[in-house]
Amino acid sequence: MSCRNLFFLLALFFLLPSPPAAAVTVDVQVKGVKDAIYDNILSRLKIFLHKDSRRLTAFEIRRLHRRAQADIEEALAPFGYYAPVIVGTLEQEGDTWRAVYTVSQGEPVRVSAVRVEVEGPGWSDMAGGGEDFPLKAGDVLNQHLYEQGKKQLLRWALRMGFLTARYSRNELRINRMAKTGEVDLVLDTGPRYLFGVTTSDQESIKPGLLARYLPYKVGDPWAPARLFELQRILYATDFFSRVSVRGDIGAASDLQIPVTVELETPEHLNRYSFGLGYATDTGARTQFEWRNRLLNTSGHKARGTLQVAERENKFTFRYDIPRGDPRYDSYVIGTSYNDQSWDQTETQLVAAGLTLDHGEPRIRYGASIEVRDEQYDVGATSGTSKLLMPGANLAMIWADSLLNTRNGLQLAVNLNGASEATGSDATFLQVTGSSKLILSPFRSWRLIGRGTLGATLVDSIDDLPPSLRFYAGGDQSIRGFDYKELGTRDSSGTVVGGRYLVVGSAELERIINERWSLATFFDVGNAMDDPKVDFEQGAGFGLRFRLPFGQVRLDLASAISDENHPVRLHLSVGGDL
Repeated sequence: MSCRNLFFLLALFFLLPSPPAAAVTVDVQVKGVKDAIYDNILSRLKIFLHKDSRRLTAFEIRRLHRRAQADIEEALAPFGYYAPVIVGTLEQEGDTWRAVYTVSQGEPVRVSAVRVEVEGPGWSDMAGGGEDFPLKAGDVLNQHLYEQGKKQLLRWALRMGFLTARYSRNELRINRMAKTGEVDLVLDTGPRYLFGVTTSDQESIKPGLLARYLPYKVGDPWAPARLFELQRILYATDFFSRVSVRGDIGAASDLQIPVTVELETPEHLNRYSFGLGYATDTGARTQFEWRNRLLNTSGHKARGTLQVAERENKFTFRYDIPRGDPRYDSYVIGTSYNDQSWDQTETQLVAAGLTLDHGEPRIRYGASIEVRDEQYDVGATSGTSKLLMPGANLAMIWADSLLNTRNGLQLAVNLNGASEATGSDATFLQVTGSSKLILSPFRSWRLIGRGTLGATLVDSIDDLPPSLRFYAGGDQSIRGFDYKELGTRDSSGTVVGGRYLVVGSAELERIINERWSLATFFDVGNAMDDPKVDFEQGAGFGLRFRLPFGQVRLDLASAISDENHPVRLHLSVGGDL
């Protein structure tokens, strides 16, 4: 054979692909540990991580097995185990390998001393900051907790405005022979940064009004959380479609960090809504609402609502002017017209007034002065009433959710009155208190209780217009009775209302799923001139369907105190509190 042919055959031999090697697999087991330690070992054990690799060979398996002990020791160290006993075996059966590692963790290293100190200008503000360090003397030396404690202390410093805080000493000393570890940390806070001037080039609202929304003032300790709070506050005004709040740390002067607020006004400041609905108290109804989110640079708002219903037609208009803390305080100028009828009563009320309103998420109170002009017919009696009526109100809510309440309490009281000495047609003083309690003793059950008490100091119920008399019966009162069916009756049998009101209700609700639930209830009470009058009672069961804006409640109730035991269907919609 010539040299040329021999060279050709050798080249062909080396260039041809070699036959594929038989696939090998390895079964890896770790014994003697569990939970987080077991998971950490598997996350670091190379032979386990590569067990499904197509490129795995017998040679590679043996190599990974030889380093398995080091992998396991490395995985145990963060949990305080530095002297484990590891027994590993590797067996082969054909193309299948089996690696088993039995781990004895041994005695852990325990913390013998923890020294956490704060130095620098912020030492007095952060004194005791190390008391919450997650590792204590005697604990197993868990390095995850050690790192977590370091980050926690550093985050604390940053939240308090020490933006250049750092550890001047950061030592974890471990004595493997004595199985002890010492934590030695010294945090140098550095200088404390402060809030500087807040600026914005927006022209939607006056700079003075924007400044009243700020949850901080110049010179306050710098806190990044305040920037997010300001962003949330400005979005809640509904004045702006986009809000951006940022602090420029690089532009700090004399440790004061300037804040820039960028705001965009919505393209459409007017909003309109139209709705159809039905409730047994009002009958079928339609409602149209107009709302202006920002009338002028002083932050004024306006809203108008028109409702047309079978039993009640009404129009309301309110004008809000921010005052004090504009998040919660406002002047409200309002006017309304209400045309309502039930049973043998018809009333038309025109009212206008001014309210000083304070409305935080959990507490609301206010004082008002209202002018009222009401014309009414009650049975065969007609009348007019003109009143100058001051009033005050207070409401408090504690709840995990207003729309879908598991546990919550609502309390409210309203006080109003009038005097003939100020030009009113009647002299009276009226107080109404109400409460609602929701408890969830078990996951799928809710207990709901509500009550209302009312009393009026007046010579005669005839001195008051129907809108200020007490009635009972209906969806939100005593179910089983018609809307405002209960109250003092005149000689003709017409319900004319009462000076006193007592209503109570107990309800048990069984939650089927996130949408549906069933309820059973018992209602009691009445509206009367004499508190000794027997109370009326209603009971029944209902179906609930939950929507994003509240519950749709369909109740079938019987007026069990009525000798005829009439049955009524009640439909209502609304939030829990």
